[in-house]
Amino acid sequence: MIALLRSATPWLLGVLIGVAVYAGMQARQYAAQLSETEAQLTRAQERAEILLAHQQWQKRQMEQMTAALRDRDERLQREGEIVDLMRQAARDLERTDAETADWADQFVPSAAREWLRRLPAEDGEGSGDSDAGGAAASGGATAGPEPVGDDPQSGSAAATR
Repeated sequence: MIALLRSATPWLLGVLIGVAVYAGMQARQYAAQLSETEAQLTRAQERAEILLAHQQWQKRQMEQMTAALRDRDERLQREGEIVDLMRQAARDLERTDAETADWADQFVPSAAREWLRRLPAEDGEGSGDSDAGGAAASGGATAGPEPVGDDPQSGSAAATR
């Protein structure tokens, strides 16, 4: 038995060394995989931090734009209300003052008349809901009598009321 043990010892020792070498190689491979996974995790965390910072920047930008647009809308609403009040005052003055009514019935050059037509209409469109002077008004808004042959629509501000 001792002879058998002595003859088997080098073989067992060789097998044990082989197993140890294999286990060491596997450990090295697992360590490399672990290192690569940790590096990927670090990169993913860095990307997540960058994306989060960008998202926060975009949120701040949107909040600033929202505030600016809200201020613009409020200003346009106030200015539209002022324009509507001035229009109403002009209409009232034209109705109550004969001299103003006569002046409103005078000839208006076609360029001025077209410009006035492009202004926002008085029926809700002039309350700041459209671009200044960019929207077309209803066809009946005129500032004075039409010259003969200049435009198919005729009438005055007093006649269109």
